Order: sequence, then C-alpha cells, then structure tokens
Amino acid sequence: MKAVKISYRGKIILTGDPQVGKTSLLSRYCDDKFPDNYNPTVGANFLIKEVDLTDIISQLDLDNELKREVGKKGFKIYFWDIGGQHDKLFQNEYYFQDAVGAIIVFDLINKESFDHLDFWIDKIKSLTGNDVPFIIVGNKTDLSEERKIALNTIEEKAEKHGVEYFETSAKKDENVRKAFESLAIKVLNNLK
Repeated sequence: MKAVKISYRGKIILTGDPQVGKTSLLSRYCDDKFPDNYNPTVGANFLIKEVDLTDIISQLDLDNELKREVGKKGFKIYFWDIGGQHDKLFQNEYYFQDAVGAIIVFDLINKESFDHLDFWIDKIKSLTGNDVPFIIVGNKTDLSEERKIALNTIEEKAEKHGVEYFETSAKKDENVRKAFESLAIKVLNNLK
C-alpha cells in the first residue's frame, strides 16, 4: 500500500458457523496467505488492514463527501474474526460492540451453516444495531462439485435481508478482495 494518512478507522466482524473459512478469508485478504491447517478460533482473532481509499473511492455514492476530500487518505480496518461456537459466542457480546460492519460467512458445501444464517443475522442486528451494514459470503467455491445450496436459494435469502451476497474461495483467492472492499464501501457510505 502506498503511504497514506489514516483518516478513518473501523471495526468489522466476521462471524458464522465453525469451519466455514472465516479465518482463511481474513488471512487471504489481509496477508494474501491461505492457512495450510485448520485451527479453530476460540473467542476472537484480530487482524488489521489499511485500505487506500483512492483504490475504492470511485465506487462510493456520488453524494458521499469522501469523494471530494479523499486525497491520500486511508481506512484502517480492525477485523475481529469471531469463533462460531454458538454456546460460547454470546458470553462475550463485547466482541460485537462498536462494529461498523459485519461479514457473515457460510460454507457452500455445508447446508447447516447456510440454515444458520438467520441466527447470525439476528445476532448481528441485535448486538450492533440495525443500521450496521453487512454482507453474506458463501465460501469454498473451489469445492463446487460438492456444493449443497443452489445459488437462487442463497440470492433469495440475501434479497430478503436486503444485503449483498458474494461467493468466494479463500484457497484460490476468488472474489475475496471484492467482497471485503464492497463492505468497506458500505461502511464508508454509512459515515456520511
């Protein structure tokens, strides 16, 4: 990243069932790496990414003030990768406090993780507020031959909740940056 002055900071949480690829997606986006081994997240992991706003500014709403004043400003994002164990998660509701955005991840080859999306959406809304933007990410497109959920079923759910949906592969680095930066744009548009 070019040298930029960090002008905006925000906390974005990644949540969803265990083993859907939250940590792998975050590692791919922040460090351009894919972990070789699965290590379950207990509690939360933290990663930081600085985004050069000039890279994404053209995608902001036309009336967003940031379009006029961006210069060489940056957005420092504090990612909280929250473990998906339902029984432990909400003992630590502070993980969700002050979040400016959320990514809810499910596994395209695990229907149960898709079926739990409403649970995660309700928790995001109740713990962060209804105005916090979020996206839904279906991960593991590299295992498409094992896919369990039809695209139209997923799109219907995303439309029902009024959110954007992305299919990604952390392993092959497909659509990862696009998904994360789409949410960053929504967060910045929310700062108006």
